[in-house]
Order: sequence, then C-alpha cells, then structure tokens
Amino acid sequence: MLRLEFDGLFRNTDEEHSSAGIMCYGWRILRDKQVIAHGHGTFARGQNANSNIAEYLALVEGLEALLDMGVNHERVLVCGDAKSVISQMQGSASVSSLAVKPLYARTVRLARHFSKLRWQWLPRKHNRGADLLSRHALKHLWNDPALYESIINRLKGAAKAGISNRLMDMGGLRVYQSA
Repeated sequence: MLRLEFDGLFRNTDEEHSSAGIMCYGWRILRDKQVIAHGHGTFARGQNANSNIAEYLALVEGLEALLDMGVNHERVLVCGDAKSVISQMQGSASVSSLAVKPLYARTVRLARHFSKLRWQWLPRKHNRGADLLSRHALKHLWNDPALYESIINRLKGAAKAGISNRLMDMGGLRVYQSA
C-alpha cells in the first residue's frame, strides 16, 4: 500500500490585506514506510490566500505525483492533518468557501483516477514528515531575500492590475526515488 502525506501552511504578507500571502506546501509518498517521492513548493496570492488553500495545493501536488508514478490501481491511503480537507474529500463536509471550491473540484477530479483511494485524518504530531517539507519551502523563501522581495512585488503588481485573486506559482520541487 502507498501512503500520501500532505501539509500546507499560510503566511500573511500584507497587514492591510489580511488575505494576501504566501502558501507553502509539502507532501511525501511512502511505500512500506520508505519515502519514495516527495515535494514542496510555494504559491502566492494577493487575496483569498489561506491555510485551507495551502492544504489543498499540497494535496493536489501529491495526487499529481501519484499520477506521474502510474500507480492508479494500487491501494493509496491519503493522510493529512487538515480535518476539514479530509472531511470534505470523504464527503462528510461541504465546501462553502468560493476561494476553495476550484481547488476542491480539481482534487476530486484527480482522486477519480485512483480506484483504491482512502482518506485518513492525522493529528499534526503524526504528520511531521509533510510538515517539515512545507516548512522547508518557507525557510527557502525566507533565506532568499531577493526571491521574497520578488514575490512581494508580484503581489503588489497583481493588486494594481486587479488580478490579485490569481494563484502565482513561485516554484516547486518533485523528487522521485526508485523503490
């Protein structure tokens, strides 16, 4: 059985507009407790950025990695510490946020590619591997002042152009290891 663990985090970048920010994600895929793939990255948005969106971005990236690996018919357990995301994907909670609905719909479309997918909520302390990857993405950003300044400038430019609700991909990394 494969196990996909995912995590997302949100950091506000603008005191005036509390929904502008950076969303980092991390995911890892395990087979028999051995990590066979992992990834992390960063997105930014001038408005409607939040931790739920960051969680969905992590989940989307992880599911896309599973598709890349061609494991559509293997059993996959998807684990995350975002109870609302897991509940929504299990169908026991609805999605009311207009900002989340497109990512939820994309995640549902991706999940349909897998014939044996299960969902499990994990307490945060049991999701440390994915959490460390999302924090690594944030740390990478903070350790590169030019990159951070570039993101802030792109967010400001998007706000001036009236497109601040668009997700801006600031770069990600996927690593696949032979099993």
